[in-house]
Amino acid sequence: MVEDIYRKTGETVNANTLRRFFGLVKADYPPSSSTITILSRYCGFNSIEEIEHVSAGDHSNADINKEEVLRYMVSLFKNIEVTGNEERTFYPIVEQTIVFLERNPSLIDKFQREIAKTTTGQYYYYEKMPNIDRLNGYFGEGLRHYLRSKASEEGKVFGHSMQVFRDWLTKNNEQLLHHASQIPKPDITPAFPPHILGRFIAARLYQADITGRPADGILADAKKYHAGIKASREDSPFSFPDFELILCEALLLTGHYEDGSEYIWHGKNFLSESGLDKNSSFDLWEDFASFHKEGDPRKKKDYAEKQELNYSFSKKYSAIIKLLSGLNTKRIKVSDKQQLSELIKETGYKKLLSLPVY
Repeated sequence: MVEDIYRKTGETVNANTLRRFFGLVKADYPPSSSTITILSRYCGFNSIEEIEHVSAGDHSNADINKEEVLRYMVSLFKNIEVTGNEERTFYPIVEQTIVFLERNPSLIDKFQREIAKTTTGQYYYYEKMPNIDRLNGYFGEGLRHYLRSKASEEGKVFGHSMQVFRDWLTKNNEQLLHHASQIPKPDITPAFPPHILGRFIAARLYQADITGRPADGILADAKKYHAGIKASREDSPFSFPDFELILCEALLLTGHYEDGSEYIWHGKNFLSESGLDKNSSFDLWEDFASFHKEGDPRKKKDYAEKQELNYSFSKKYSAIIKLLSGLNTKRIKVSDKQQLSELIKETGYKKLLSLPVY
């Protein structure tokens, strides 16, 4: 929570201060005004006085109709076109949109249906920032709207590839094979989106995993496509190695640890050279790869101290991967096993329980 407060407000609150504030430890004095102000900003308010006005029902206008809010949310994606560093611009918008939808589930289907009709919504909400936590839930259902609205070759590749990933995670092999058969063989040109190409290769890896077929040809294609992506990619802070991130995930989950580690290296190297934050989503998979290759969590004492990661708005999914990496102790504790079991039950990702755990 300390790190999340800093990320959202730019202010620092001591962990012991938070413990006292929430009554976890005895407090001999009330929280300071600066602490109250920081926590107010963390909750989306400017001050404690603003919270008090809201709590007291100090509203000059009637409550806004939810349909009006829905139209406003859709308009954000419909009317805003971002060129440049789109991740930093749209990350908080998509994140807050998901928070709102979770609190208002009756609006989810309407929102996803409308957002799927917009180019910006297709690109950011569905493709670039997929909600893996809800891939087996409302986000996965929303892919139906996406496929109807984006009937192009790229749209079919992405939509069905994501459904293959969902079916692999949930061990629904029959549906996986069905969606895999619906993926067209794309015409790979330098203009083909790397993040969709990554999903295409990943879907082939998941299919090969459940059918027991060798992945040599898939790995060779991945290297060929990757070479083309690197040659055409701009070395700028406006680029992100989506292809490498998606590939390392699929490779590691299907047991190709050496190949997965290679794409991690390429991704982190690009981020370093382009000046982006080195503490990226690749760290989660680097920990996972290191643990499963070496099998000794005692060598990774510093891993538990790394910053908590938000992996494409998928905290539950990331938590599962972290638990499967054995980051806390040399053996997964009973409490961790319980947490893992609860997370698997919530997401439905039974396949992850069959991954090797030391």
